Amino acid sequence: MFEVRSVDENGAAARSGIRAGDVIVSVNGEELQDYIDYVYFCAKKRLRITVKRDGKLKKLRVVKYANEDLGLEFTEPLLGEKRVCSNKCIFCFVDRLPKGMRESLYVKDEDWRYSLIMGNYLTLSSMPDAEIGRIIRRKASPLYISVHTVDEELRRGMLGNARSRPIKPILKKFAAHNIKFHAQAVICPGINDKDKLEETYSFLKRLYPAALSLAVVPVGLTAHRRGCKDIPPVTGEGAKEIIERVENWQKECLNYIRTRFVFAADELYIKAGLPLPPAENYESYAQIENGVGMMRKFIDEARCALGDMVCSGAKISVATGKDAYPFIKKITDKIKGRDVAVHMVENTTFGGGVTVSGLLAGRDYLRALNGKDLGETLLIPSDSLRDGVFLDDMELKSLEEKLGVRIIPVSDGFQFAERLRGGER
Repeated sequence: MFEVRSVDENGAAARSGIRAGDVIVSVNGEELQDYIDYVYFCAKKRLRITVKRDGKLKKLRVVKYANEDLGLEFTEPLLGEKRVCSNKCIFCFVDRLPKGMRESLYVKDEDWRYSLIMGNYLTLSSMPDAEIGRIIRRKASPLYISVHTVDEELRRGMLGNARSRPIKPILKKFAAHNIKFHAQAVICPGINDKDKLEETYSFLKRLYPAALSLAVVPVGLTAHRRGCKDIPPVTGEGAKEIIERVENWQKECLNYIRTRFVFAADELYIKAGLPLPPAENYESYAQIENGVGMMRKFIDEARCALGDMVCSGAKISVATGKDAYPFIKKITDKIKGRDVAVHMVENTTFGGGVTVSGLLAGRDYLRALNGKDLGETLLIPSDSLRDGVFLDDMELKSLEEKLGVRIIPVSDGFQFAERLRGGER
């Protein structure tokens, strides 16, 4: 229910006479379903809003600047319940989680609204026609879509959903209506790699510019696989083969559509033992939240901020995951004037081949660092935390107490460099 809690006295809604306690019934003759509808109509200059006030309907007109916010706060969240996934993907990371983790981790969402707002990936496997139509009417883009493969039978098998909707007709329809999207293919060796990956790339490239990019990501496997299909990890040689394909496709795309379009995750370069590409190869870093270019961006930021400057201050420590460790160590080895210790933290919580810092739990940091001389401050990657809490529900302040050190999460290379230099950014 769109009940108004407060009205910005300087906003467009206040000018039109909307008050706290009003319930918005419709805008321009349409009932609002959720936050997406609200944002869509807020972009317009002229609105006809019907509100319910003291049990009676009242019609108001709003004239405002394009994209000017109405200036309203509501009594309830406007997205309602998150829509969950009904797939049983053979590589599903949620199904391979250990027990005792943060409760929200066990929720498998399949909600295009969160894809639009937060960049969450979804499969479109069970999306009703009405919702597809709504995406098109509301011009909801860009979306983030887990394609994995465009071989429909193979895709149904990978999703563990025999009733999954075919993906190609939906993507073609989106492209025809200029709904833009980023895609990903999580590579399961022997299943959707090699020729199947080439088929996926070729199909998506033809949908450019609606298809904005394709991220190629290795499957993440934990040690908790009971009841799950046994999938082999991407090996070093397998990663090299994938990278060779991707880089050849990038050259092809640059010639024809003036963008590299397809990008390999950092983890593939690390597995292959190959140097990370330069920054320009990642273009706008459109898939950075998918682990594509994240390490390159961090390194370049840190080097830019540090330069040849001499650092100062008492001993400081840095803790990070296995993948990032050699890159961080290379940066800190060049620092002069300050004792910097870098510690690699093994992920014993997830086990398997999980080596990224964003999946380190509080217990992993504690196990790796307990009893060590960490100096006066410990820097850790901020992506290990959410609202000051690790994946295993350990709070940051609890880890500080157990280790006896001040812990500062850092989110980018600039912040990392500032802390190393003795700054307080």
